[in-house]
Amino acid sequence: MTTVEEKLSAYEEDVDFPEVSGMEHLQMLLARSELHRAGRLLDSEQKARLARADRKLLQQAQTFYEAVQAIADLASWRERAGGVTPEHWWWYLDVLAQLPAGTATAEVNALSVKK
Repeated sequence: MTTVEEKLSAYEEDVDFPEVSGMEHLQMLLARSELHRAGRLLDSEQKARLARADRKLLQQAQTFYEAVQAIADLASWRERAGGVTPEHWWWYLDVLAQLPAGTATAEVNALSVKK
């Protein structure tokens, strides 16, 4: 069984390597969803680490999306999952990659405030 700390450490490492395969990125997005579900179990230091890793993901959304796009259609994944809400913004790399620089971070921050 993987602990929240192990999942967080793996996610942090994953966002440092945007050039790896799209399959690995899909695994990273699934792990990010698990971290979201475990949110209340994260302490303040872990939440800060998660936020830093999320910023890295956002800053390189285009690169991550290009790798994923080579093997999967994120819109189809969202649909098959029963309509992933924008609160799970990491599943919207296809959309975020199209936004002007800096806009994606602002959009995600706005979603975070709505929680």
